[in-house]
Amino acid sequence: MRRLMLLFCSLLCLSLPTTAAFNVILPVIYGDSELGQLPVLVDGMTLTALSTADLKNLLSERLSDHWWTELEGENTDDSGFVSIQLLSKFGLSAKLDQEALVIDLFISPETLAEQNISLANQYPLFIPSESGSFAWLNSLNVRYDTVWSDSLQESSTSIDWLSQLNIGGSNGLNVQMANYLDSNEIGTDFHRGEWKAFYDRPNTPMRVSVGDVSTGESGHISSMAIGGITIDSRYADLQPNRDISPESSQQLFLLESADVDVYVNGERISGGRLEPGRYNLQKLMLGNGANDITVYVSYLSGKQETLVFTQFYNSRLLERGLFDYSFSTGRPLNYGESGIEYSDMWVTTGFVEYGFLDWLTIGANGLSSDDGVVIGSIMTLSSDWGNITGRFSMSHIKDQETGNVVSIDYEHSVIGRGETQSPNLRLAIEHSDYFTNQPWVQNDYMNKFIRYLGNYYWQINSQFDFTLSGKLTTFSELENEFTASSLVNWRENNLALGVGVEYEESERYTDPDSRMLFTVDWSWYSSNDDYRIGLSYNGKDERSRFYLSNEGSEKVGDIGVRAEIENDQHQEKQNVLASYTANRYRSEIEITRNNSKSTDYDTYQTSLRANTAIGIVDGHLGWGRAPSGPFVVSSLHPTLAKNTADLDVDQDGRPTAQATSLIDGLYPLTQPYSSNHIDYNMKDAPLGYDWGEGQITFIPGAATGHFMEIGSDASYTIKGILQFVDGSPLTYYQGKIKGEDIAISIFTNKQGRFFIQGLTPGSYTLTVDGIKHSSSIKVQVIGGESNLIDVGVLRIACAGVCDE
Repeated sequence: MRRLMLLFCSLLCLSLPTTAAFNVILPVIYGDSELGQLPVLVDGMTLTALSTADLKNLLSERLSDHWWTELEGENTDDSGFVSIQLLSKFGLSAKLDQEALVIDLFISPETLAEQNISLANQYPLFIPSESGSFAWLNSLNVRYDTVWSDSLQESSTSIDWLSQLNIGGSNGLNVQMANYLDSNEIGTDFHRGEWKAFYDRPNTPMRVSVGDVSTGESGHISSMAIGGITIDSRYADLQPNRDISPESSQQLFLLESADVDVYVNGERISGGRLEPGRYNLQKLMLGNGANDITVYVSYLSGKQETLVFTQFYNSRLLERGLFDYSFSTGRPLNYGESGIEYSDMWVTTGFVEYGFLDWLTIGANGLSSDDGVVIGSIMTLSSDWGNITGRFSMSHIKDQETGNVVSIDYEHSVIGRGETQSPNLRLAIEHSDYFTNQPWVQNDYMNKFIRYLGNYYWQINSQFDFTLSGKLTTFSELENEFTASSLVNWRENNLALGVGVEYEESERYTDPDSRMLFTVDWSWYSSNDDYRIGLSYNGKDERSRFYLSNEGSEKVGDIGVRAEIENDQHQEKQNVLASYTANRYRSEIEITRNNSKSTDYDTYQTSLRANTAIGIVDGHLGWGRAPSGPFVVSSLHPTLAKNTADLDVDQDGRPTAQATSLIDGLYPLTQPYSSNHIDYNMKDAPLGYDWGEGQITFIPGAATGHFMEIGSDASYTIKGILQFVDGSPLTYYQGKIKGEDIAISIFTNKQGRFFIQGLTPGSYTLTVDGIKHSSSIKVQVIGGESNLIDVGVLRIACAGVCDE
């Protein structure tokens, strides 16, 4: 509401047929971001000056204290404004965009050079929003399961307690702790999950983590979980808008239980609920010939995550001058029956990668343990003929021969890539001579091989595409393995058909095996109510599936449903799930029937699950739904004691959370170290009540808590008409209304009408600019049930002749 008023008043002011300078408030744009609102002086359509205090507040740390001191030393204007000419002298220029009615700011590189230059390579500096000095978020997942069949009936209860602590704001210490309580007929067991503390410097970037942490990955060295310390760049987390790190990891880590659906080459091959822990997706769910894998993870708290990777190594060039790194030391960990268990040995691992040129990235990596060492190098080159990545590593295990591996990976966008620019041809060759990237694991003969991989995707037209893939592995002491497949897909509206063939030679078969591939997929989606219906069939596994779903969008009051029937060679499965999202919690019930065709054995399971969260920011407590990460506690001002605030509303006005006068609201900020725009609204607010902009932007740290109060004592709006003593309106005039510690600009329209927001009860003096010898007008704002006060017609008299 306030933004519309500002825009209206700005239009009035800029349309004045006069050469007098007027004070208006306009948005300020720097780069691609809106910094906020800024009072400025305009003379007709010419920008003349900016408010000094407000400009300093908006630019914050972008300009040094020394720069501000020099500017203020030369600024002789005591009205609180600084001229455009003086700012230009100091390397800052401002221009009025007359079409968009915004102020465009430009800062010379010499001026910004006073700031610390980080490894972010001109990446915008992270300037955090104000946050609490102490923030504590606790998310609770409660689950009750019962399983029964003809010969079995058992039940269990589990509670996941995910705790997160921040001390010192975005530049402080962060702590994350996962704890689990399980109870069944045998007994009750409490065990902890992964605990860690970390400190971030996003502008470097650098994260220092201590506790249960993950190591980096590069070349042939994979990521692993250890109990120890890690120092790494973590661009994807600390500078999320810059995606430079390879994402070849195929390990899935679940901090809380979640529904996991795995799709290979667009087909759903597996799905179900997994408990907290670490899972190797390749060993768990993938088969031969799998190339493009997408994993959809839906947590009980409502958070969703999508992971995409391929079995090919994926290495991207670093920008020139960019440095990526990770160093770790500690003991490998795994999940045992009693929770986290640590190995007796120590492992130290790390890598460095550097962008020497725009087309060349070079790196080195290594690993050392009690049982041996691994060292390696990596080089990625880019050219008009595609990207080539070369990797070489050596491993040495005590009392064994030294092993080595050489890999060359090639990818290129060739004919048939369609509308996308992503590579559609991928080739790889790898030669391993008893190499292992885990020296504590006994080496064996299967580590001596040569492997060839190939994949080509051809987008023939909007309806047809063709995929050809193959893998050949030659062993020195085993029979060779060869798999190849080709598949043609046709799509029309909601229907997709796939026809192909798969060929396999392996020691598992006496003779080569070939199979016809046939897939059918039909889906229908209703954009009005978010319902989705689908049918699919895969001839390879004789798997058929029907589903109906309306998962909801996690807004307050959402009801989600999902029904699924799946049948294959080994089992029949039916599943029904219903969920309800309230303001303070989310709950769901799921019923599943499984029938094993080999035993004709039916098993039934019912699960009841619920999630809620409590957050504290500097003593302010909020209750709602929020997964781990930055969050906001929102309260209502006492003047809104009978109202409800809708937080993070969408275009249809549906909120993610709500705040009441009884209990503060709690809602998550989805992206740390990036701008999070939150729209909010008031339900049944008093007429004329000014609750602010209706939108607020947070730039949070990794686990910071933020407090937001909606409303204030300055919530009254007055309206009226300004006239001369002869009854003629003051058309298109500007003035000020002043009270104790407050001064607000006012504007009149053609009829002399004006609106003034943000006033507290009290006495004010109204003056009009552009009229010589005019007298002031006293205005009284009396607090009451109505926040919109009509002061009627106000007439301005002149001490002498009214000269306009």
